Order: sequence, then structure tokens, then C-alpha cells
Amino acid sequence: MNNAATELKVATHACKVVSVEPLNQATFEVELTSLKGASLGFKAGQYLQLVLDVNNDGEFQSLSYTIASRFNPEQPTCLKLIIQKTSEFSAKVLSRLHQLSNNQEQVDIRLAMGNAFLQTSLDLPHVLVAAGSGISKIKCITEEILQQRPDANIDIYWSNRNEHDFFLLDQFYDWAVQYKNLNFIPILESAGINWSGQTGFIYQVIQETLSDLSKAQTYLCGSPNMVYGTIDKLKSLGLKEENCYSDVFEFAPRDSQVAV
Repeated sequence: MNNAATELKVATHACKVVSVEPLNQATFEVELTSLKGASLGFKAGQYLQLVLDVNNDGEFQSLSYTIASRFNPEQPTCLKLIIQKTSEFSAKVLSRLHQLSNNQEQVDIRLAMGNAFLQTSLDLPHVLVAAGSGISKIKCITEEILQQRPDANIDIYWSNRNEHDFFLLDQFYDWAVQYKNLNFIPILESAGINWSGQTGFIYQVIQETLSDLSKAQTYLCGSPNMVYGTIDKLKSLGLKEENCYSDVFEFAPRDSQVAV
């Protein structure tokens, strides 16, 4: 388990909400750009805090979101987030961002945060594991790996409860076609009427498709139970916890968890 310190200092930037575009009925891609032309520097896999007056009442809240696009030196002032409408609160957040975009009002962000950024040798095999919206981090890391090393060995697993939650399927399938060493396996937790792909727990599907994880550099995005449970189940394939990276290690250390 790695806990490397980030090299970039946290800074606050005033941004314009360029767009809030639907990826499906409940998922939206939010594009932000720096108002002052400052570089929005971050490492693939880090997150930011959106400082937002959610209720438009003068009370600001700091909301954490994984950055869903790689840092592009050719467009250093831009980045993207993926936000899902899963509750009344998240619906308010998206509504407020729509309003800021329409009114051309600014929003402040603080970045970059998180130690589970891409920091591993791309000569080694990489296993990227996401549950639900954790795919935002995996998307960003995948983009960066492919930019640095198009022939890197990458196995990507994405689990969801419902078929309609796979809002980035086309993107990952396209990568799997374009890059011969990239394998992508979407997983539905239980069989669906129109689902012909893999079903079950993530660790079970990984056990069925990979045989040796002794050199695997593994990035995991999901709940603490999912992350720690998956690591424990895959130790039988040689997975080493020191080769695993997850934001869970910071906000929910294993010693604070109930055994899973």
C-alpha cells in the first residue's frame, strides 16, 4: 500500500463552467476552465474540491470530485468532472452548475488532492478496478497511461448494479479495440434481462480472467469494503497490498474498518 506525498501544492482557482452535458439520464460531464488562464495542474487520479454555494444562499460548501480528464499540457487551463444525479443534494449541485454556466458566473476550485495518483512504472502490468462512479478516476488514469505508453498492459474492470449505469462503455470499448494490450471487462452485479456480459463480484471476475497478480500495479476505486475486500480476495493470485493504490487508504484506513 503506497502513501506517496503529492508534489503539487493545493491552490485555489476561479473557473468558468463551460458546459454541463448529459452522458446518460443521471450522469453529467462538467467542463471547467480557469478564468485567469492559470494552469490547473494535477496528476492523473487526483481529485479537487468544488467550492459551491449549492442553495444560492451565500453558504459555500467544499465538495470533493475526482478529476475525470488527464492533464493536457496543450490545454492546461481546462479539466472535466463527472457528476451523477443520485440524490436530492446532487441534483441541487448540478442545477447550480447549470445556473452558473448559463449566467457566466464563476466557481472556485481547490486542487490538486489525493495520493492515489498514477505513479507506477508502466513497464509493469496495471489492473484498474472501479465500482460505480469510481470509473471517473480510472478513465483519467487510463488516458494518462495511454498517452505515456500506448503499448502498456492494462486490465480494466468496472462493476455496476444496473445496466444503465455504464455511461462510458463506448469509450472503454473503443480503447480496447484501438490498443491491443488493453482489456476491458464491464461487470453487472447480478444478471440483467439484456445483459450478456460478466456478472458477480469484481474479485470473482478478476480471478476468472487473470492468473498472476504478483507484479500488478493495482488502482481501486469504490467503497472501503469493496477496496479492502477485493485486495484480500486477490492475494491468492499474488496481489501485494504495497502495489495497490486507492483514496480509501486515506479517508478510511484499514485499521478503522470492520473486518470484511
